Amino acid sequence: MTRLDNLSPKLRSAAEFVVAHPDEVATRTLRQVAKAANLTPPTLSRLARALDCDTYEDLREICRHELKRRNRLLADKADALLRLSSGSSSNEKSGVFISQASSAIENIQDLTETVDMEQLRSAADMLAQARQVVLVGTSSGLALANYFCCMARLAFKNWKIAGADGSLWSTTLADIGPGDVMFLVSIQPYGNLPVRAAQSAREAGADVIAVTDDLASPYGSIATQCFIVGTDSPQFFPSHVAAIVLLEGLMGMVVRRGGKKAAKRIQNAESKAHEIGEYWVN
Repeated sequence: MTRLDNLSPKLRSAAEFVVAHPDEVATRTLRQVAKAANLTPPTLSRLARALDCDTYEDLREICRHELKRRNRLLADKADALLRLSSGSSSNEKSGVFISQASSAIENIQDLTETVDMEQLRSAADMLAQARQVVLVGTSSGLALANYFCCMARLAFKNWKIAGADGSLWSTTLADIGPGDVMFLVSIQPYGNLPVRAAQSAREAGADVIAVTDDLASPYGSIATQCFIVGTDSPQFFPSHVAAIVLLEGLMGMVVRRGGKKAAKRIQNAESKAHEIGEYWVN
């Protein structure tokens, strides 16, 4: 993702309009969008190239994808869920369950089609080479951060979750600096504290990697690397399946970069688990 602060003032203005109005870009002509944004058509074409799109039409396609996966309001989704599940129990099964599964599959497909593999490899390099990795999250984001850390701790000893040991977040942030990476998972509605933590980490010289769900997410202008995943769902709550796929795939890339040292730590952890009877055995 091209960061907004790397663009010229004119292109930054155009990018901010696109982020705020993907519906305009997706459904209206180049001249109509330019007029609405008080910009010239060539400016929007230059923006498309700056965002690594071959043509302006490619930028429109990105906006179409964004509209497709944007969540409805939670109340609207809850109402839709009730309508979907009304009727017989067999209708509920085919309506709610299958619709949920279909949405999750579509979110994963969107991820595989749109994820920037160079960006993903860069993020894996950052995590594998970091002095320390601090994971941050609130609400459902914290649950995903915990899962990501659970995988990582089998292979690396320099990963931790902010506040997990009972300390204040400020204590953890005080130790972050160049060579460190903060990793966040944040799905709407965005918590205020993780945003502030990401800003603090960047100001201290650390890299920030964020997994979020919207082009207009506050992390787009903060993070060194920002990944946007689809969360569309017929439920009242956003789906996290695509985010989990991204985390699991990224962790595989990070462990691979850890090489023999990471493999040895995984082997030792597994041996110790059996030694102390951590796993149930029939």
